[in-house]
Amino acid sequence: MRVTHPFHPLYGQEFVRVAERSSRHGERVWYERRDGSIASIPRAWTDLAAPDPFSTLAGGRAYFRPESLAELAALVAAIRGGAKPEGGKDV
Repeated sequence: MRVTHPFHPLYGQEFVRVAERSSRHGERVWYERRDGSIASIPRAWTDLAAPDPFSTLAGGRAYFRPESLAELAALVAAIRGGAKPEGGKDV
């Protein structure tokens, strides 16, 4: 499997897939690192996931989804204002 998330430090690198598992945290792929240890990564960040329709349509012209940018703006506003962001999580 290949890491396809553009901001992941292992972007573009290929690894041997060991297993795939689903949990409350989503679908994950377990893979073998170069040193032989086992690690996991979200399936959506690999070439095993179906192509994201937004990314396909954006054709490399947009790295962020509008929803993600709105969440980021709310988080920045909460940090600046000293309030907790929507969802009540501490920053």
